[in-house]
Amino acid sequence: MKKKLQAVLAALAILAGAFPATAKTTVFVSVLPQKFFAEQVGGERVEISVLVEKNRDPHTFEPLPAQMAALSRADGYLSIGLPFEESLLPRVRQLNPSLRIFPADLGIEKIRGKDEEHHGHTHEHGHAHNHGGNDPHVWNGIREARTIAENTCTALAELDPEGAEYFGRNLGNFLKRLDALDGEFRELFRGREGAAFLVFHPAWGYLAREYGLEEVAIEVDGKEPKAADMAAVITEAKRRGVKVVFVSPQFSGRSAEIIARSIGAAVEAVNPLSEEWEENLRTVARAIAEAAR
Repeated sequence: MKKKLQAVLAALAILAGAFPATAKTTVFVSVLPQKFFAEQVGGERVEISVLVEKNRDPHTFEPLPAQMAALSRADGYLSIGLPFEESLLPRVRQLNPSLRIFPADLGIEKIRGKDEEHHGHTHEHGHAHNHGGNDPHVWNGIREARTIAENTCTALAELDPEGAEYFGRNLGNFLKRLDALDGEFRELFRGREGAAFLVFHPAWGYLAREYGLEEVAIEVDGKEPKAADMAAVITEAKRRGVKVVFVSPQFSGRSAEIIARSIGAAVEAVNPLSEEWEENLRTVARAIAEAAR
């Protein structure tokens, strides 16, 4: 009997090797925070690749030939509304007409840039001080993260209908975590509504909008500010009592450091494209709240 059982197990092992496990659904996303969201929802059923990898800048991004080749074999692509996608998507469709493309930012109310004279104005709380077009950094807000996660779940369920229930459970668990994070932030910013913080490049406008904060950018149309611009920023920052200036690895922090010294503010290095999305957003929120005391 024992020998017979061993023979059956051996036969099953051979059969298992002959029929490999179901292949994962292959999905591309634009930036690393999207990978975080897709992993929370997709779990073990999805293989996720990122176009704008670590230490690359989405503002100047151009896909590598190897990435285009991989895209041509992928099942789906989750876009997020970044400018480079406008020229990329038609090329991708030519390479892979069957590729399913899903806008992960669908339904998000975008923050519009201000077509106004730079600095020296009173701005509405919760609005990034940028110019022209929409603020694309939608992943840096909790409300927007919910929408991205929900859109991701819908997309994955279309690509892998058998996994729809699994994706739905994962989404539910993730949304509970987002609710808890939102509660944590509301307590953190209680009594700090209207607090301003400086950034070189505006990437935290959605966080600011949700909690009644004001993000003020140092850059002018994506470039280093001139002397007159810096003087205006310093004047406004002193008036507002700004105590923290955020810099990111994608941009030079020279002018931010000069301004920080002039107003006696701390310089905080944060990455708006971090794959560790949850902890990264918590770090930024705590730094803003601490400086607003």
